[in-house]
Amino acid sequence: MTDTLVRAVTTDGNFRAIAIDATEMMAEVAKFHEASQLGTTVLGRALLGSLMVSNAILKGDERLAVVINGDGPAGKIVVEASAQGEVRGYVTNPTVELPLTAKGMQDVAGAVGSNGFLQVTKEIGEGDPFTGQVELMTGEIGDDLTYYMAKSEQIPSAVAVSVLVDPDGTVAAAGGFMISALPDASDEDITALEDKLANLPSISSQLVEGHTPMDLLFNLFGKDDVKLLATTEVALYPEISKRDYERMLATLPMKDLQEMLAEDHGVEIVDRFTGKKIQFDEAELSGIIAAKDAEGL
Repeated sequence: MTDTLVRAVTTDGNFRAIAIDATEMMAEVAKFHEASQLGTTVLGRALLGSLMVSNAILKGDERLAVVINGDGPAGKIVVEASAQGEVRGYVTNPTVELPLTAKGMQDVAGAVGSNGFLQVTKEIGEGDPFTGQVELMTGEIGDDLTYYMAKSEQIPSAVAVSVLVDPDGTVAAAGGFMISALPDASDEDITALEDKLANLPSISSQLVEGHTPMDLLFNLFGKDDVKLLATTEVALYPEISKRDYERMLATLPMKDLQEMLAEDHGVEIVDRFTGKKIQFDEAELSGIIAAKDAEGL
């Protein structure tokens, strides 16, 4: 099954809805980072939430970057996402481990921390990037993105993200939804929605049972009360090739390249987004230096 994101609207015109199932993508992410159950859950929530936020507020080729920086042992979380459904990200400490919560859940809030901020930088058009920043509310990530949408984007929303990881590290389910109130929604409509959300089965349990992103919305609003607007495939950004890294190295000052050659006899680059290591041996680095010198750079 291809990972998908759906965008919909309620037939009464009161709410816009986005839902996502990215279970396969998250399985790949977990392998990349050799993450713990908690680390995968933390990063997964950030990736899912960023995909939905980007779909809600961006268009065309626009992109955004989300940085979550709390005081917890997971460290900083960085995610890049596009309006086209592409995403990548990393957490500083993917192997973070903490005791389960009293409810037997992964302690995401404890790993992320709540003494920090969530920052969203949007690349829109050819102008300078726009950055909005809010304080972390709980460190649960969904709550924090909900607060960002209301505070910085002025769009009252409910963001829910869920990642279920089995004890062996297998990602059993990864999905979520974002419900945003439209101008016609009354206080009574919003209260009724909140009641429904409080009694809804967990997202991960619905996905494990085979429910689709649209099913998540049907279960919330009713099958006849939601209209599908668009479907987007979601996937990780293509990996950066060794050739691309070679071009990046060539932009460094000659002095820095010569120091790498003299002291380390090569260079190792770690791709934070995939965890992969890219090696340039002494001969390869010498070739980059020679080409740069020949061009007079």
